[in-house]
Amino acid sequence: MSIESTDETPAQRRLRTARERAAEREGNPEDAIRLPQPGEVAHALISGTSLYRGDLTGGAIILQRGQQFTITSEMIQASRNVRGEWRGVALLHHPDLQAYFHKGRVLYAAGPTPEGFQAWDTHGDASWAEQRERARLDAHAQRTEAERHAALRAVHDRFGPAQPTTSFVKYVSASERDWEADERARRAAALAEEPHLGSSSIGGGE
Repeated sequence: MSIESTDETPAQRRLRTARERAAEREGNPEDAIRLPQPGEVAHALISGTSLYRGDLTGGAIILQRGQQFTITSEMIQASRNVRGEWRGVALLHHPDLQAYFHKGRVLYAAGPTPEGFQAWDTHGDASWAEQRERARLDAHAQRTEAERHAALRAVHDRFGPAQPTTSFVKYVSASERDWEADERARRAAALAEEPHLGSSSIGGGE
């Protein structure tokens, strides 16, 4: 009696699974892809993502990270390419396929934008700078000096310090200069309480 070995390496198992899934999609692509439904809410995960409307204008919406939108039947149909394959927002419920077709990036997620969702892709990038500047201007719009001071601290806590070089000229108000001066004074006082921490940065005798 011969015994057939069923042992396979992890790589062989992954290849077999991928081939089985590909065969399922090729044999019955409509059932293999779970399409989103018109009226379903989703949000973007990558700034600059193009969402084709599929209406008479034939245009696209350029989404920002965290931007929420409602799916239409036209959007779904516009996500089908000339070979009849589903792409784009049609793959909303298939993040693995989104990553496969978009160089490892997942562009969309189902549901409303979560509360507290980070609205930039990477710290220091253009979307981060835009969001930080918008929050900074909102902080200066507060009515009292105390409110502005607290709002500026919240901006600093959320976004961190501004980048040392930027592509635009930033106006720094008196209240923000005062806040930054207070921060420097606080740090200097904390350093003075720990003289050994600051000794290495001091040169030889005067």
